Amino acid sequence: MDNRKGFTLVELLVVIAIIALLMSILMPALNRARELGRRTVCLGNLNQLALACIMYTDSNGGNLVRGIGGDDRWGKQPITGEDIILEKSWVGDVDPGISKRIQEARVRDGALWEYCKNEKTYRCPAGKVNHMLTYAIVDSMNGQPQTNTKAEQVWCSNRGDISKPNERLVFVDVGEALWEGGIIHSYHVSYTNPEWIISPSAPPVGLPPIRHRDGATVSFADAHSLYWKWNEETADIARNPSHNPPVTTAGFEDLYQMQRGVWGRLGYTP
Repeated sequence: MDNRKGFTLVELLVVIAIIALLMSILMPALNRARELGRRTVCLGNLNQLALACIMYTDSNGGNLVRGIGGDDRWGKQPITGEDIILEKSWVGDVDPGISKRIQEARVRDGALWEYCKNEKTYRCPAGKVNHMLTYAIVDSMNGQPQTNTKAEQVWCSNRGDISKPNERLVFVDVGEALWEGGIIHSYHVSYTNPEWIISPSAPPVGLPPIRHRDGATVSFADAHSLYWKWNEETADIARNPSHNPPVTTAGFEDLYQMQRGVWGRLGYTP
């Protein structure tokens, strides 16, 4: 007779239950640790890109890099009349729908490549697979001007236009390239109204970014970077754009924080 002993069915079920319980306890902690690691890398990328902008500005007479991607500004050579690039975009036409190899080549086509020669720096590690650009320059940093922002001198094309560079945003992790029709939009936020800008068509150029646990990673004109944690209403607006503008005090404070970071001040009385 075979007298070898083994586990009973009840004992196996108890072991499986204990393992399942331990996994349920450990997985949230592991996910938080993984997110913290990704966020740290993302903040480092944003810091490097902001430094690249500073180096570009130093090399170009104080002029800021063009904050719209894939949209070089062309002009005529005064003597020969030849078409020449007057202002090169910070990145090329990085269409997220094309191959990774071509996207990387178009990242290298940008004006910042000379100062930041690592394709991985242009994307957050939490980005979608094969999306090689997840960051956007904000409107006010030589991007797309909004209503009255040039007249009121909160839209900047030169270093001398920036007051308090430690408070003015340059880059935002928007999640993927704000690509539309061959152009990488700059990140929109309203200057004249207390509301998030919601584009009537793709891409969602003005929604509050919520990739990092309902928060945003940003970098400033002095090259430091931060993580901003949004309140529940702001995160809800990102998921449900029809819930806009905010209605709570906390929701408006998040909006004011982003508007002041982009424009330096509010263009209205809150």
